[in-house]
Amino acid sequence: MKINKLYSIILLFMMGTLVSCMEESDFDKVWDGSEVEFDASTLPNGVTQNFVRLNATQTDQANLQINLVGAAQSTPVTVTVEADPASTAVQGVHYTLASKTVTIPAGQVIAQLPVTVLTGNIQPTETPNLVLNITSANGAKVSVNYKSLTYRIRVICPSNLVGSYTVLWRVLNLGDGSGGVRQTATNFTIAAFPTISLTSTATGVYTMSDMSFGMYPGFYQDTAPTGTFTDRCNVLIGASTNRDRYNDPFTITGTSTPADGKILITWKNTYGDGGTVELTKRP
Repeated sequence: MKINKLYSIILLFMMGTLVSCMEESDFDKVWDGSEVEFDASTLPNGVTQNFVRLNATQTDQANLQINLVGAAQSTPVTVTVEADPASTAVQGVHYTLASKTVTIPAGQVIAQLPVTVLTGNIQPTETPNLVLNITSANGAKVSVNYKSLTYRIRVICPSNLVGSYTVLWRVLNLGDGSGGVRQTATNFTIAAFPTISLTSTATGVYTMSDMSFGMYPGFYQDTAPTGTFTDRCNVLIGASTNRDRYNDPFTITGTSTPADGKILITWKNTYGDGGTVELTKRP
């Protein structure tokens, strides 16, 4: 009985302390303000947009969304944006801004900031990044965490790699689990999984139906991992987000020769799997 009473006293003391802490931490307060933010600022790497360069005078229009987080206002909210000195994109060379302000209309919660991309001035080897900061907004606060956005402008050549491809392994490496190779084959075809397909997800960006090129389902009876790459003037760059279902990252590089419909890709994961595959476009 004494023990029960002691436990009761301790429990009441802990509950009282918890309530006191919650009161001091303002847990009972409800946020009722409005903030402005870049919609894409929540993405870890900002926004990358590819443009196909067709001539030296070409321009393209991009729109970057700004959100009003909270209730729509009864009066317009004007947002001011400035280019950050850290930008590698140069005004008048890589882009232009018609205005540094954008207005979110009364009763609305989004607006678009137009950016003119001077595509004809940009070489595919350049990597201009435009860093934008929201500096002020009338009628709303500026978000502390989402006020900045990195807009990566990339120029590529015309690309059309969509289709079905046969897979020939010039070199096939089966991993040993620690990054090494336990078995190798050359000029090899996985009979049960001889093809993959490429679909377009954005300009110059392609999704592979199986970025193990038949290895996972053929050798491990495992799920085929999908992955993406970007075609930059016939140089293929795998996305940094390419991972299998075990969260093992894939490093993918390659080249394409549109004239003969062939793609050469070299890949590897940290398990040790990988190799070089030759993809030939099917009619």
